[in-house]
Amino acid sequence: MFRPMELCYVETTDRIESAAEEVASADHVEGLLIFATPADDGYDGQLESFLERLDIPVIGGVFPELIHQNKKEQGAVVCGLTVEPQVKTVPGLSDAKADYSSQLDPDLPVDGYETVFVFVDAYATEIERFIQSLFRTYGVELNYLGGGAGSLAADQQPCLFTDEGIVQDSAVVAAISSPLNLGVRHGWEEIAGPFRVTDTDGPVVYGLDGKPAFSVYRDVVEQQTSGDLIREEFFETAKAYPFGVSRMNGEPVVRDPFEIVEENGLRCFGDVPEGEFVHILEGDAPTLIQAAQSAADEAQSTQRNTEVLFFFDCISRELYLQEEYQQELTSVKTDGTQMAGALTIGEIANDGNGHLDYYNKTAVIGAIADI
Repeated sequence: MFRPMELCYVETTDRIESAAEEVASADHVEGLLIFATPADDGYDGQLESFLERLDIPVIGGVFPELIHQNKKEQGAVVCGLTVEPQVKTVPGLSDAKADYSSQLDPDLPVDGYETVFVFVDAYATEIERFIQSLFRTYGVELNYLGGGAGSLAADQQPCLFTDEGIVQDSAVVAAISSPLNLGVRHGWEEIAGPFRVTDTDGPVVYGLDGKPAFSVYRDVVEQQTSGDLIREEFFETAKAYPFGVSRMNGEPVVRDPFEIVEENGLRCFGDVPEGEFVHILEGDAPTLIQAAQSAADEAQSTQRNTEVLFFFDCISRELYLQEEYQQELTSVKTDGTQMAGALTIGEIANDGNGHLDYYNKTAVIGAIADI
């Protein structure tokens, strides 16, 4: 007999335990997926002990904000999975020498798993390399969905929910047998470039076309805004003008510059490899909102009887759209289908064209039946 996924939303984080107990007590629940916003004083040992005591697998994280149905929320969303997930915690996500592939089970596709939820500590430094290891291990045999966890108000701290408690500097991966259909869209449009990345160190771009990166970026942005790009207020302007890393057969991968480093370096969320070509992008509310709607339409276009839409949207889209952000959520029509997710610090998904990426400023939507 078909049983719908248990979904419980609570307005305050101190009710996570009671919500999780309620969902876990249902006789058909085989695992928990928990999304929560940061607690005022952090999460204490009591919640860690509770997670360790649960007798079913747990995966999830702490995110700047949540998505429940067509609304942005604070508190916690607990999803009761009716299919048992195989969960793996991968530590050391800032360890440049870590062998992530050796920690992944290569037999997941052979064992009938089709979908993996992937959550990472957004402040770890080796996320891109972990994503590459994930794709090298499973390729296109699995679909991937998730994002970066953490708080905008603090540096790295415990932010991922696991059976071992709340961890940091890690990734958590949960494989399920249910198939997933994805929609990945951002709606940002090219206004300048391409510029060749000639000097970079991971997420920091120092040179574009052999010139100082900040100087190149500033010239373009000041032409668009008819004003000065002030270093002390960099992010307030830069959130409207991200980079787009060129890619074959797909939308460019967005990279969010958020900080000036050493006079002319631009630090982004996510690596920008040397030798790549980037454009500077611009967007407006209608095109971004339409992109999210298109992602939802694509996810549901070939998924019959969708039970749940999982929506991972970038927190920087909300910061850019501000009061118009609710229109983006409303545009994702659910027609009675449950929707859950989070505003993440970077999004993780494959796009159907053989790419698995860590995105910025992108709407990622997954449609699942029988979860």
